[in-house]
Amino acid sequence: MKVLFFNGINITPHIETEMEIATDLLKEGHDVYFVQCRGELHFCNINFTRAEWICRDCRSRQENSFNILGLPPEKILYFKDLAVDEKIIPEKFASIDELKAFTYEGSDIGMGVASSLISAYRDHRLDMEKFKKNIREGIWTSLYVHENAKRMLDELKPDLVIVFNGRYLEIRPMMRLCEERGIHFQTHERGGTIEKYILCDNSTPHDLESLAREIVEGWEKAPADREETGKKFFVDRRNRILQSWIVFTADQELGSLPPGFDRNVKNIVLYNSSLDEYEGIAGISGRIYADDNKGIAQLLESFEHRKDIHFYIRVHPNLKGEKNTQVKELDEIGRRFSNLTLIRAEEMIDTYALMDAADIVMVFSSTMGVEAAFWGKPVVLLGNSFYDRLEGFYTPSTHEEVVALLQQDLQPIPSKDLLKYGYWELERGMYYKHYEPKTLFEGTFMGKSIAVTPAQKMMNYLLVKKTRWMNKLKKLTR
Repeated sequence: MKVLFFNGINITPHIETEMEIATDLLKEGHDVYFVQCRGELHFCNINFTRAEWICRDCRSRQENSFNILGLPPEKILYFKDLAVDEKIIPEKFASIDELKAFTYEGSDIGMGVASSLISAYRDHRLDMEKFKKNIREGIWTSLYVHENAKRMLDELKPDLVIVFNGRYLEIRPMMRLCEERGIHFQTHERGGTIEKYILCDNSTPHDLESLAREIVEGWEKAPADREETGKKFFVDRRNRILQSWIVFTADQELGSLPPGFDRNVKNIVLYNSSLDEYEGIAGISGRIYADDNKGIAQLLESFEHRKDIHFYIRVHPNLKGEKNTQVKELDEIGRRFSNLTLIRAEEMIDTYALMDAADIVMVFSSTMGVEAAFWGKPVVLLGNSFYDRLEGFYTPSTHEEVVALLQQDLQPIPSKDLLKYGYWELERGMYYKHYEPKTLFEGTFMGKSIAVTPAQKMMNYLLVKKTRWMNKLKKLTR
């Protein structure tokens, strides 16, 4: 079997994950190929400024990985200087939604560019004028990748293509071509804990349909102790134990509530999400409202004159230090409504103490929805999420239904489905056999570090300095 790794994110643990998969494939006798960028891309997800030192660092890391794998030069494919029709790239886009809608030969090029830029600049509503050049460079890069990917598939004719995640601008075109041509592809990502990784067959880690099936099938195949494992997910989260990603609640003051918290009124707590995490993912969007902030504003307007109901918004700690569109809009909402207490991302108020004190919990996509339901709170789910097909939540479909629910004396909805989610979160993925993680972003592969050595870093630095000096010399001698 011919397997092509279309690599784009050469950072830990993703580069080691590809090495892990490749090692097993090579042992089984499969024909393994890798694609290496030598700086041809105008843009990539780890180097939006096209800084030369980052390019060199990236190539050094990948070359280190090739050496450890024992990959011969003929198994490494490169981008070629193929023409890109720049006339098809719009001079500008009126909105982020218009960018997302841009396609080329059936591939959602614009969605990949939007996803990458939103993640990089942490703003779900990018300023189209300010980032006009970045957008054009992103689209050019995606078109360039698209044309090269067509050539590679035509020439190599792989049986399987493996990519990271699938949503970024320098990777998505290859994935879409595989879909179009019926070529088996897999996307890899972090697993349920740092000791694991996941492989999604002909899908992405964010595909809601696939995830819903995965949660149910995983539970059906689970061993007898599955309920204990499911519970462990929720207990560990509350105890701030590292699982697969940063513990955003780790620095909060345990047991703390907002000053003046009044238990004599109905307290409705809404946990929002950082919109840049979800806005760039196709299929994850609001069911009822255009986005979280618009939904929050509309809800507060509906209850503006109710003195017996008070709202709390716990701004996601991942927005700490950000001054993006979402945060600015939330600050404005906080100033507009007297029936609202806005708990900013920087505040040390305890997320779980607030949950315990709430009469009703509301979420759009946040994991706090399923957590609050597990801990016995009535939860109103307003958006799409990885767990929205499970039982245990109130799932209104209109704004009017939301308003009606919030005026009722809602009771928790007990459901063992919640344990299915907890089990899936902890157990999803395969254990690494060759890679040993030390932290979220550090580890060794077969006892060796893929990180660039001090000597390589110095060489990269000197080469960059030399190149700049030579360029200056050429200008002076013209």
